[in-house]
Amino acid sequence: MRSNNRRPGRPCLLTPERADAIERASAVGANTFLAAEAAGVSRATVARWMARGRDAAEARENGEDADPRDEPYVDLQRRVELARARMATRALARVLQAGAGSLVLEERVRTFTDPVTGQEIEERQVRYLRPDWRAAAWWLARVFPEHHGPNAKSFDQVLDEVAAQELHHDGNSSEPTELAGLADRIQLALTQAASDASPPELPVPGPASSA
Repeated sequence: MRSNNRRPGRPCLLTPERADAIERASAVGANTFLAAEAAGVSRATVARWMARGRDAAEARENGEDADPRDEPYVDLQRRVELARARMATRALARVLQAGAGSLVLEERVRTFTDPVTGQEIEERQVRYLRPDWRAAAWWLARVFPEHHGPNAKSFDQVLDEVAAQELHHDGNSSEPTELAGLADRIQLALTQAASDASPPELPVPGPASSA
């Protein structure tokens, strides 16, 4: 059980206005220090509020009775986490747009009169950022670090590990396994595919015979 050692009668510093300020700062990616500055309190105070809300939420999930005095802190913690999640999602979407070249840099709407029909025509002009593969690489390295991160293993390293595991497994066993000789079979298949894909050799023309 959690103990509430709080002095009775002390006014709560977490006002609705301060909660709104912290949420707005978190929605644009501000850290705890900047969010505290926006709310006019110290960073330690905001950290304490967030910790109290998180502890109270976990206690409720564990079946403990809810303390009404914890409700503002639980609400603040939820709002801040939701604001940060939405901000991160939007930022990742823009990274993917930059990689694909679909990020809008400028958009204009031009209205003119058609000289033939006399009708007014509205033309929309959009300028996009040029595709940048580095944005997509950055996203892959962070979302799938096991495959595309700085410590990702190459295909040869994975094969070597599989072969080592199979050798260890079959050291005292004569039972065949599906992965035995995997590297050799893959190399043989690649060699055959390369030979099948090579163009056939054309015969070298000999000297023309005179009639």
